[in-house]
Amino acid sequence: MKQYRFVVDYDCNFTEMIGSIRRFKEYTSGKRGILQIFEPNCQSDLIQKDLDFLTSALPNIEVIGMTGHGALSRETHSIPYRVCTIMFFDSSDFQVNVFDCTDISPLEAGELYKPILAKLTDIKGILMMSSDFALCPERFIDKINEFDPSYVVFGALAGTPTMGDDRSKVFHGTKIYERAILTVAFMGKDLHIAHYYNLGFRPLGKELVVTNSNDTGIVYEIDGKPAFDIYRDHLGIGMNQYFFENTSSFPLFLKENGNPLARVALDYHKDGSLAFATEIPVGSSVSLSYSTADIMLDEASACALKLDDFAPEAVLIYVCMSRRMLMGDNLAELEFEFFENICHTATWGHGYGEILHADGLRGFLNASCVVIGLREGEAPDEKDRHRLPPTQKYLKAYLEDYEDGFVPLPVRLVNFLESTTKDLRTAVDQLFLEATIDPLTKIYNRRALDHFINKYIENQGQYKCIAVLMIDIDHFKNINDTYGHDVGDLVLSEGCTAAKNQFTQNDIIGRWGGEEFIGIKPNLTLEEAREFCEDLRIKVSKVEFEKAGHITVSMGLSMIQPGDTPASLLKRIDDALYEAKETGRNKVVVK
Repeated sequence: MKQYRFVVDYDCNFTEMIGSIRRFKEYTSGKRGILQIFEPNCQSDLIQKDLDFLTSALPNIEVIGMTGHGALSRETHSIPYRVCTIMFFDSSDFQVNVFDCTDISPLEAGELYKPILAKLTDIKGILMMSSDFALCPERFIDKINEFDPSYVVFGALAGTPTMGDDRSKVFHGTKIYERAILTVAFMGKDLHIAHYYNLGFRPLGKELVVTNSNDTGIVYEIDGKPAFDIYRDHLGIGMNQYFFENTSSFPLFLKENGNPLARVALDYHKDGSLAFATEIPVGSSVSLSYSTADIMLDEASACALKLDDFAPEAVLIYVCMSRRMLMGDNLAELEFEFFENICHTATWGHGYGEILHADGLRGFLNASCVVIGLREGEAPDEKDRHRLPPTQKYLKAYLEDYEDGFVPLPVRLVNFLESTTKDLRTAVDQLFLEATIDPLTKIYNRRALDHFINKYIENQGQYKCIAVLMIDIDHFKNINDTYGHDVGDLVLSEGCTAAKNQFTQNDIIGRWGGEEFIGIKPNLTLEEAREFCEDLRIKVSKVEFEKAGHITVSMGLSMIQPGDTPASLLKRIDDALYEAKETGRNKVVVK
């Protein structure tokens, strides 16, 4: 395969670019080609003029693209040119599809894409672009994952020159879409695609919990307070036109499947809510985050070295403008140069977010740099490569500030904040353990259970249903009287270990007192909860303790109901448990 890059109105004009393409041997020989264009403005008439010109002059080339971000701050700039890249394939193929989401959801669009994918063979990766940042395209990616979780999906959300004025667009051929998802499935037995993800942001300060949000990316409350307060309280900013400039270098930090993620707030509303380009579900643990140029460039340099091992013939980069705002123009250009050293035709674009579905990443990203390498055939031998070491310019351009042991003030301040944050988290973790964990069984104590019961009752509308169960060890007093309290403690400890393995990370289990325990399982129907309890009861009865032998448990089960209070809920499950014990024990009773 072969990639060419053109920065229109900088190193050529549109007519010159078309002339060059028409003279390429790949074009004259009829090889499959796709041209990707990043438009720096959102004016439909200008974009339409470009598309009409391209498609008429290059009838055998598929044209796709999206609008890009502007500078978004006074200190940084965005390239004001149309950045184009064309890729020709020797033996591989591709298919472009567009799903207009004006009247359908991304979830419905994903269902429409699945039968299309079923007809394609040897898919190695899917490029994806979407317009309208309120579209939340992760639902579409979920459907691709349902069809085949091995597919690598990459790309970006289209951007706009002015923050908060979402006129983003994607386009294919001569058609422009204001609310759509565009895909390009790349196929071929000989095609290889490598993906790389750089973030660089690290958590700062205490963890907070999203307490009210919706599925279109609006976060209303964090820790029970208006979401905007996280920035007002920690950064001292107000609601004004500089919101994005003031906050983009401090995105929310969270983890998904163990992967660090950032979420950049795109806008705010007068009610204190924040708008993001994807859902941040209720219950998500988040914190503010920070980074520095040296952290980002270290990651990018390491990524470029891995890309060099892959030996790409084409490189596509989708990078967040917030990184440019944090690093400044020169160092942001340097990050790009790392990859340009590997492949001099590497092409980049900025939008409202990046996309990468791979290695546990669900799809939507912020504040990151996604790098995609493509190659047909096997990598050439090391001796046949002529690439520059990607760290050379970095060491010269940035690390010269560290000569003679001098460390710049911003780096010293960040090191101090990072150290104190680590100390604080250690102290908070220890206090959390002491305040909420039962020392014998290592599960939640009664204080923690009181908190969770109140939380689930208050937020029951956010769940389909919530099951609550109370467990009591049968004849536990006989164990203590016969074998002593040490054996009783061992039964409690080992029994809890066996029981809690049946609960998931989304569930709650804690010690209510003595030999009584409470479990909370959200999104479980009554019948499913009954089956869970019966299964748990049987599994506990099969555990053999060294001296006490086998034990049995009785359980009371109930569902949280509209209008419930902690007292009314606890009375029902306590009554159910009492009935179970009074009618023979070793059973489950539902109230």
